[in-house]
Amino acid sequence: MSQVTIYLEEDTLAAAKAAAARSQMSLSKWFAQFAEAEKQKPKQSWSEFFAEIDRLRAAGLDDGWDELLDNRHGDLGTDAPREAF
Repeated sequence: MSQVTIYLEEDTLAAAKAAAARSQMSLSKWFAQFAEAEKQKPKQSWSEFFAEIDRLRAAGLDDGWDELLDNRHGDLGTDAPREAF
């Protein structure tokens, strides 16, 4: 098992210790469970995200991508004229 050194502000450390105490576990185990839960989030988040996109498309509703993609380069200005070959 790996060891990790972290640096926290005193009030953040106090909050972590209080959360560990409420969970009736050591601070080390609390951080380990917190990290494990975070590790699982991307898998859940991405599958939930794509399921929502599929649901919106199936219902014929706007999934929001058009708005994101249409405006992503809006602040770049106009292209320079292209040279003919």
